[in-house]
Amino acid sequence: MRPIPGEEGGRLAEDHPTEGFHWIWCPVRFEDRFLMVVVQEDADGYRTLNDATVVRPGRRDRQLGWPQAEITYRPGTRHPERAVIHLGDARKPQELEVEILTSSPLAIGAGYPPADDWQHGTWRGRTWTDSRTYDLTQPTPLAAYGVTDHAARFRLDGRLGHGIFEHGTFGRHDPSGFTGFDSVAP
Repeated sequence: MRPIPGEEGGRLAEDHPTEGFHWIWCPVRFEDRFLMVVVQEDADGYRTLNDATVVRPGRRDRQLGWPQAEITYRPGTRHPERAVIHLGDARKPQELEVEILTSSPLAIGAGYPPADDWQHGTWRGRTWTDSRTYDLTQPTPLAAYGVTDHAARFRLDGRLGHGIFEHGTFGRHDPSGFTGFDSVAP
């Protein structure tokens, strides 16, 4: 459930303090198939959302097990440069190679937390419109700590595909080695 501006905190926040959050949303189109990978984890790596499914025309969708990502981050940041997502099971392991081509930080201008100007899904009235201009060449805390869509090239079983590697890691994430909100890759 998305937070509603002005309703931060409360009983839910007291019962479930945020130590960290890790997110991967990865739709990939290959010439003959489509692959969707979704991973959401808490600070200790506890998986709260998990999917890896390949869809091919005329065939039953196939689940590819419990995806495990190895992400190489740009030193001093949480910006991924490339990744390998391990798919499948012990019988037929597969590796999805991710090559980042360009990036668009969603926390800047798209209404995702921690943006403070407006929030995605907030009703502003029937005729409300807005536009903003952002200089993405300037460092900003929102770009460092928001979900980012990375246009990417993918390789799987000798096939080349393209799609999005949407990624965000905030706070502590033990599997990635991040110890807190100010922790970055070595």
